[in-house]
Amino acid sequence: MRIVILGGGVSGLTCFLFLRKHLSKAIPDTTECEIVILESHVATKRQERSSATVNQAAGPVANTIGAAIGIAPNGLSVLRDLDEAIFAQVANSGYPISHFNLASAHGHSLARISATNQSSPELHTVLISRQRLWDCLREHVPDSAIADHRTVLGVAYTEDRRPIIKFADGSTDLEADLIIGADGVKSVVKKSVTGDGKVDEHPAFYDGLVGVGGFISSSYLPQDEPRGRMTVTFGAHGFFGYGASSIAPQSNHFAECTAPMGDEAVWWSTYETTDLPNTREFDKEDILRQLKERHAGWKDPVICKVVDEAVIDSIYPTWITPELPTWHTRGLVLIGDAAHAMQPSSGQGTSQGLEDAQVLSMLLAHYLERHFSQAASRVGRQVPATVAEAVDQASKKYEELRRPRVKRIVDRAKQMGDTKRKKGLLEEYLTYLIIWIIGKLPVDNYTKQTYNDLPAHATRK
Repeated sequence: MRIVILGGGVSGLTCFLFLRKHLSKAIPDTTECEIVILESHVATKRQERSSATVNQAAGPVANTIGAAIGIAPNGLSVLRDLDEAIFAQVANSGYPISHFNLASAHGHSLARISATNQSSPELHTVLISRQRLWDCLREHVPDSAIADHRTVLGVAYTEDRRPIIKFADGSTDLEADLIIGADGVKSVVKKSVTGDGKVDEHPAFYDGLVGVGGFISSSYLPQDEPRGRMTVTFGAHGFFGYGASSIAPQSNHFAECTAPMGDEAVWWSTYETTDLPNTREFDKEDILRQLKERHAGWKDPVICKVVDEAVIDSIYPTWITPELPTWHTRGLVLIGDAAHAMQPSSGQGTSQGLEDAQVLSMLLAHYLERHFSQAASRVGRQVPATVAEAVDQASKKYEELRRPRVKRIVDRAKQMGDTKRKKGLLEEYLTYLIIWIIGKLPVDNYTKQTYNDLPAHATRK
């Protein structure tokens, strides 16, 4: 049996680790099971890269906004289910956020929003470099399982309807029992899941928002910066956030408490523009000029200092995957951004990819175990007669469990994303009022459900 994961990002690596964990118990020793990751970019481990590529920027240089991400409590719970050691490594490689300080451009604090799951054990959101998260996962994936520098041309089927991968260099097609598309917003697998494999009938679309941001020294933050705080500021012409992204040496928090901040912090700014910018060729000085104009007059001294000293290196347009008619078809299934890239304002992009990997892996193990053991089925359920049938049943159940939860998060993110767009004076102050009211309310059901009602729990039932 062969499973191919297309894409060696966070979702792809996590899926590999979950499959290795669960399938070893579901598939008999007499059946060989190969799990392969195909990645078009270099996928070397941290210790094998030069120090120049590992070190973060010391000044307020603008990197891709995706350079730092938040892993919400539900995402951390997935990592803890995967492996306690990986969970601890990831958690302690980032900074624990206990609350968001929502503020106005005029210097007024509007609301304090919890970033914990408010349950036992309590978990904080962790702000971490995307590269650092990837490194933690990559460390546990053997080199032999990853084929990098492999550009995939497309996905097709053999005459007997087994999925195959076709390579751009013309090398031999790779046949598989299951191909998992963890290949992002421009997914090759998606073309065959939702169409004929030649044209992307449901392409990701530019959402009109562009981000810029980077790593800075934590000395930019106030000396009396409260532990666990991330500041998010709203204004008439965009949005600005900043916070610590590392912990002090010898500190361990396991996401269960706050910790003293280390030397690194992160900042980001999001703004609206109707024209899709060219991320490879753009006027850095013009972007910097716009950044300064956008935040001119904002009262937060941290924002003023960062904007005044920033050097623009890259920009990041927001791409959204439209609601797809399906996430799976025979022998093909989508996870992460390939299935549901959402606005960064959701705070759930990474965590939902982690949930996808866990749920799909658990369901595959369940249906494959029933197939190989030919165990007596429950009332009204048939034992999968073939591996292909087990894969199809698992994929169908995966989408059935995941789609409603993801849609709820995507819809909420759309509402939050609108607060980053340009606003007139009345709309600006109305936004402030709404945020202030939200801060006075108890933790809402949406947040409780997102942080605590994990789909893996339903999978176990």
